[in-house]
Amino acid sequence: MALTYNDISAVTTSHIIPEIVDEYYKVSPVFTLIFKGEGQKAFPGGLQIQQPIQYAPLKAGAFAPGSTFDISYVQTDTAMAFNVKFYYANVTLRDTDMVLNRGSDAVIPYVQEKMVNGSQALVQALISHIYEDGQGTVTSQIALDGILAGYDDGTNYPSYGGISRAAIGSGANTGINGYYQNVAGPLSLTTLQKAYGQATFGNHQPNLLATTQTIYNGIFNKLTPMQRVTDATPDLVSYGYEAIRYNNRRLVVDQYCPTGYLFGMNTAFLTAHISDHERYGFGWTGFKELPNSVDVASQCLFGGNIVVSAPRLGFILAGISA
Repeated sequence: MALTYNDISAVTTSHIIPEIVDEYYKVSPVFTLIFKGEGQKAFPGGLQIQQPIQYAPLKAGAFAPGSTFDISYVQTDTAMAFNVKFYYANVTLRDTDMVLNRGSDAVIPYVQEKMVNGSQALVQALISHIYEDGQGTVTSQIALDGILAGYDDGTNYPSYGGISRAAIGSGANTGINGYYQNVAGPLSLTTLQKAYGQATFGNHQPNLLATTQTIYNGIFNKLTPMQRVTDATPDLVSYGYEAIRYNNRRLVVDQYCPTGYLFGMNTAFLTAHISDHERYGFGWTGFKELPNSVDVASQCLFGGNIVVSAPRLGFILAGISA
């Protein structure tokens, strides 16, 4: 049998670099802006997250002197309602490992590393579901009501927020319809500009565009050097992200964006409602001893949802081949 240690290894310890390098988790500027930046809203409680919307005008028009007004009642308002969605990340620790990971030989605290990983795992679960539906087609109904359904025009998701899209409007960017196009090929700037224009209403338009690295590279190469502007606004740079400008709006690479997609969003009308409960606002449950064991487990929890309150201010381009 071969010896485990030789002359050198028997008397020499390994030098452990006191820092773990992440080789797994990816990055998402969209999550950062929505959940940590301009889109974050506290959820204080309630059965659902309800967003009132105005979908019809009151009666108005010209009138002749002496004529009467049409004073019949007009229904103008309704509400989108979203269930609160719950997420967890679990950290289970073997108590016997904590006996070993202590003293001067514990270069990196075992518990600390696991807690950081748990936080990252929870965030990753939320990020990936931002780009999906939460309606049982791509992701389960217990998942976030993602922007794949939020910015649809009724082609793939006939309802959103509990409202039939057809009931309050029809056609792209009408009522709670966004703009959706299956490009089914390479993306041209003409197609991108059409989508951007469809989602523009006066001074409201998409202010954040997110896509994959491949599609981002294609757009970057299509823009002439005179038009290619690097974004250095503090909200992105402070988190370590960079973007280029398209129509003076941020275009970013999001590594969680699904292949073949480009999303246009207006972050003023895309909000993350996060529970202000101490546990469910990214809080920890504390370690609990497992039954018939000395091992312990703790969970990091999230409660809330994301809401696209103005779907007509966004778009989805799918099926992009490059």
